[in-house]
Amino acid sequence: MNKLNIFFLSFLTVLILSCNHKDEVACTQEFRTIGITVTGDSLTDFYTIRLSTSDTLRFIYGNPFIENHWYPVLDDNYQSKIANSQESFRFVGEINDSMVVNETFIIKADACHIDKVSGRSEVSL
Repeated sequence: MNKLNIFFLSFLTVLILSCNHKDEVACTQEFRTIGITVTGDSLTDFYTIRLSTSDTLRFIYGNPFIENHWYPVLDDNYQSKIANSQESFRFVGEINDSMVVNETFIIKADACHIDKVSGRSEVSL
């Protein structure tokens, strides 16, 4: 075989092998967080409950978010637990141990990120 035939066979082999890897996903570097804005008083405590397991999730975010009355419900750190499915989550907000926010969200995840399917973006106290 001459060098041109070897090159052509090598190129063809690489092309065929690359077509067999359609399962691979290229994820973006963005970090997604689903949140809710609570207008009125500031919450003194907040958390999210994964309804299928009753797990309580707490998120620690800096003051700029909370000062603007925006509270995280779920973020991409949880993506691997619900990858390629969707689940229901309940956001609970409290003021001085009294529940003032009780909102349900349906959140899905693909192989890379979470996305909100349903749930309010804002509530007023």
